[in-house]
Amino acid sequence: MIPGDIVRIRKTAIDYYSTNWFIWFAENKTPLVLIEKLNKQHWRVLKPDGTDCFISESKLTKRLW
Repeated sequence: MIPGDIVRIRKTAIDYYSTNWFIWFAENKTPLVLIEKLNKQHWRVLKPDGTDCFISESKLTKRLW
């Protein structure tokens, strides 16, 4: 993955600690844009509403269908 790629949250990433927006994005396959890689496993991601968040790379996938 490189900055600028369009990704989505894996449905298997949903767990007991997931927030409502995280679950909604995963279930609806909402596209997100990678902004920058923070370290070996975390990305800064742009959400559709224009805000950003930090998500582990293991919870993201490039597959959009």
